[in-house]
Amino acid sequence: MATVSSDVTGQNQSQIKTLPEILWASGSLATGALYNAMALFSLFFMTTFLGIEAAVAGTIVLISKVFDGITDPVMGAISDRTHHKLGPRRPYLFFGSLLMGASFALFFNLPTGGGASSVALALGALVLYSLCYTVFTVPYLAMPPDIAASYDGRTRLMSFRVFFLMLGVLGGSAGAPQLVKAMGSGIEGYNFLGIVMGLLAVGMGLVAFYGSKSLPFPKARPKSTDSIAKQAITPFTDVISVLGNAPFKYLTLVKLCQLAVLAVALACTPYFFTFVLQRDTGDITLYLFTFSIVGLLSIPIWRQVIRTYGKKNTYMVLLFVYAAGMATWYLWTPGEPEFFVNARAVGIGTVSTGTLLCEQAQLPDTMEYDRLITGQSRDGTISGVFTLVEKVAGALGPFAIGILLQSMGLVPGRDPSIVQPQAALDAVKIGMSIVPALFCLAAVPFLMLYKLDEDQLEAARAKAH
Repeated sequence: MATVSSDVTGQNQSQIKTLPEILWASGSLATGALYNAMALFSLFFMTTFLGIEAAVAGTIVLISKVFDGITDPVMGAISDRTHHKLGPRRPYLFFGSLLMGASFALFFNLPTGGGASSVALALGALVLYSLCYTVFTVPYLAMPPDIAASYDGRTRLMSFRVFFLMLGVLGGSAGAPQLVKAMGSGIEGYNFLGIVMGLLAVGMGLVAFYGSKSLPFPKARPKSTDSIAKQAITPFTDVISVLGNAPFKYLTLVKLCQLAVLAVALACTPYFFTFVLQRDTGDITLYLFTFSIVGLLSIPIWRQVIRTYGKKNTYMVLLFVYAAGMATWYLWTPGEPEFFVNARAVGIGTVSTGTLLCEQAQLPDTMEYDRLITGQSRDGTISGVFTLVEKVAGALGPFAIGILLQSMGLVPGRDPSIVQPQAALDAVKIGMSIVPALFCLAAVPFLMLYKLDEDQLEAARAKAH
């Protein structure tokens, strides 16, 4: 009888813990939606509706990300050292959700005057948005090592996060074009997109804030007695220090390449569907809807595959398959059967989700390993570096595509029906296929250098205790 009672109690405790974990994970719907909508439409919005040249628009994205990159480790260090009754991370989930939602709406509601004023306003709005996104994302990403302490438990927790992240991908990539189309696919559609997505981000961010109330959190690092000057440079010396953690260093390089795949593909998608495939935003919605839905449905399968074959081995195979899938877009020709477009959506969406889950499941392992070898909790700094890599990848995509398109003669304007030269169409096709495939393959050598597994973590735990 005692055994039955113990089992029931254990099940109840598991259920009690699972709900807050799911509510915390739902915050990824906010970040996923905004990240993907911005990656999908920021370059296209600036070149097609604000009248900004492609190379200038790509440079705007790059400058905003470089500036924002400075704030990521700073935000991580701040969250490590915040002393608050809610813990060092949760206060920023509240304020960050409000700020990133409002700043996203601002960008897509900029006036369309054109010229230098549009360039200045676009740059200012993107810098502000990136900064606000950091306030939420860096502390949020630092929470998993304390929420789930075990190797397999983190895979489970991060599968919840990836589920909501894929819902965000669905909303930000498939839903965003539909919002634009609902208002006529003109500037009003982008205004509407900004407001709706901004409100969604605020709502889901607040769910994560209130839902994570009962989850464990670490104590803040001791208050520093160093001089103000030394404290100002500490976040950057911390970055150098955490990169001495070899598993984390190699995982960040893998993530950089992997996210560059997504950033390049998303930046190219509106151009590819509009100018090469000659389809409207509704077709973008259908493609990305299929991409996201199959990704969501594949999560339980990938959890089992990872459990059977390991995180690294699964990741390695998926990177090669991902590269092959993206490269097939280069083979597209006019008159190609619709089946092949849909098949790409299914295949690439499934594999992309698998790579994302592998990466997300490995990050908390590197955080715990850092604690074990240093005796410090530097999760905020680590998440700041990881978010910095996300921003760098997000900048590389639009910047590279912007330079490529302008060099090949893309015609900017405020009308998506403008006829583009063949060279520009060829550049779009290459940007949609060959460039992301090469980024996939570039990640493989770094993943080969990543050595952290469950046995190594157990050995580090034993040594630390």
